[in-house]
Amino acid sequence: MKNERLIVGGVALLVGLLLGWMVRGVAGYNTHAAQVAVYDDWRVACPAAESKEGACELSTDIMDRTQTQPSTIARATITTDKDGKKIMGFILPYGVALEAGMGLRIGKDPVKVYQYRTCNTVGCIAQAPFDDAMAANLKNADDVAVMFAGLDGKPVTYPLSFKGYGKSYSSWKGEETRRKTWFWRLFS
Repeated sequence: MKNERLIVGGVALLVGLLLGWMVRGVAGYNTHAAQVAVYDDWRVACPAAESKEGACELSTDIMDRTQTQPSTIARATITTDKDGKKIMGFILPYGVALEAGMGLRIGKDPVKVYQYRTCNTVGCIAQAPFDDAMAANLKNADDVAVMFAGLDGKPVTYPLSFKGYGKSYSSWKGEETRRKTWFWRLFS
């Protein structure tokens, strides 16, 4: 009889702790605030959950380290488009040869060329589909480079840093899921 009371009390305590933790996840999630987290060279930025239009974005700056003061040359971004498809976008500087497109080399794989979609006030933009194969290739890559040609026709290559990519990718997927549904906020 005494053992049964201990077991029932222990189970009730565990259920109470679990429910309290889950309620804290839902009640503590601020749907009005945008979130930004930095993981070494990568950033995860999410709009407020109350904003139905936006999506979380995973991004990194592509740096020119040949100068005494390294400077940002381009940006790589992974996000979800309006149709729910994951895409990898590249914002490159003005003064690129548009007809040549931009190249992406992942490890020892051949260079894949993507055409520019447009140039606007931030630079020239190219997009690539971010499917499961590309995600796996990037996760396992030790050498990724972005290539483009300047107006003089000379190709340039800049390495893409993957310092912090693994943690930021996991965070990006989790934050996007929590932003869309209250159920997953229970476990945050």
